[in-house]
Amino acid sequence: MYIYPDPKTTDPKQRFWQRFFEILPAFLTWTTFIGLIVLSFFIPFQVALFILIFDLYWLFKAIYLSVHLVVAYRQMKHDIKEDWLAKAKALSGFKDITHIVMFLTYDEEPEVLAQSIQSLTQSEYPLDKLIVVVATEEREGGARQKKENYLKKEFKGVFQDFIVTTHPDGIEGEMKVKGANATYAAQQIKIYLEQKQIPFEKTIMSAFDSDTVVHPKYFSALTYEFLYSENPHNHSYQPLPMYHNNIWDAPAFTRVVAISSSFWHMMESVRYDRMVTFSSHSMSFKTLVDVNYWPVNMISDDSVIYWKCVDYHNGDYDVIPIHIPVSLDAVQAHNPIQAFINQYKQMQRWAWGIENLPTTMRSYAINKKAPLGDRIRRIGNMIEGHYTWATSAVILAIFIWFPIWFGGAAFKSSVFSNNLPQYTGMIMNITLVGLIVTTYINILLLPPRPTKYSRWRTIMMYVQWIFIPIVALTLGAFPAIVAQTRLLFGKYLGFWVTPKVRNNPKS
Repeated sequence: MYIYPDPKTTDPKQRFWQRFFEILPAFLTWTTFIGLIVLSFFIPFQVALFILIFDLYWLFKAIYLSVHLVVAYRQMKHDIKEDWLAKAKALSGFKDITHIVMFLTYDEEPEVLAQSIQSLTQSEYPLDKLIVVVATEEREGGARQKKENYLKKEFKGVFQDFIVTTHPDGIEGEMKVKGANATYAAQQIKIYLEQKQIPFEKTIMSAFDSDTVVHPKYFSALTYEFLYSENPHNHSYQPLPMYHNNIWDAPAFTRVVAISSSFWHMMESVRYDRMVTFSSHSMSFKTLVDVNYWPVNMISDDSVIYWKCVDYHNGDYDVIPIHIPVSLDAVQAHNPIQAFINQYKQMQRWAWGIENLPTTMRSYAINKKAPLGDRIRRIGNMIEGHYTWATSAVILAIFIWFPIWFGGAAFKSSVFSNNLPQYTGMIMNITLVGLIVTTYINILLLPPRPTKYSRWRTIMMYVQWIFIPIVALTLGAFPAIVAQTRLLFGKYLGFWVTPKVRNNPKS
């Protein structure tokens, strides 16, 4: 049986390396910050030049990413129009495919899950090929039974089968994390499939968040990609997450985060070498069993399952983008302050994905069966992504002033010092061209404005992007810095479920 490194290991040698790589991300981030501050006193010209070059780098990166966003948008529009069901039916093995669609839930209202499950009934894919599983938690208490009764009454008999699992509380070695619930449910599904004599290699597992509303063509496109692949068990399949379920109801700053997150995943979908599974995604059930399911003591279940598969297959494992959207909730609350707090916590939980680095360094990094170049590329992308997440906005917004403040009289009186804010301001203004592209595509992707809102709400969808500098710091860099710093000191994060708040009435 495949064994993945335990992040809570007590073996002295393994614990040393686990802690070493837990410390590394924060060490890189804080070394950058402290280094720029200290060097601003001694070599202000060089620091200022570095920041100017860094600004230019982000100018070109913004243009580069904008191009990828346009490409992804065009690909999505094309794929939505494609007749995926006909293409899938034309491939050998179509009739043998079974889909397990698992919704993971804790404390969400039954109506939230009902909306997600209801979206499956709109699928063009045959419903008698879908087995829907709702994975609940015993610790929900009486609300869990109420949820089960409500959903069974609504959906029993609609699909090939409708199953509710209950993850027992207090299993030894488990944390209170989504991966523990997912693993327990998948183990129950394994028993079910064996009893029904449904082969694992012909079964596709989709693990969805409770608020995932699926596009009618997703399962057709997924089935086609699975059957078309030479080795479908060596891939995960990632739809485009769009935070659109309640986008018109959410506050402006959480809308900016939600739309930016959607766009980031669109851009990543056309940069195949960087893709890692995120949130709702699909994979071969055979592969899931082979890698021994999700870890039960890690928070970042959606990305760590990717790293387990990469290690198990010695690097011969990739994510295939499915350019079909699935819609999820933007963060919302009953007041703006609570919405901000909830958004911050969600971003910190996402940034906690850096917890994958220590276990990956203890597994895939030393897997000599995997090509060295592939190991360097994948792990380098992980480190670079989390490093720039924590540092870029801070360097761009704050550190430009440090050489001017601390550089001494000689530097302050120089022409370069006097013109530095103008240079960086000009570069940042040019970078805003990418924001125009972002705003335009955002308007194209938005669901129709509810009738309860006036046109002023549409105008705010344009105006909201003025919050980008503040959001990039407070809901981007700062949660990432805190997550890395907590990992540095071993102050491990507990799993936090984003509350699902819906405004009523819907119209």
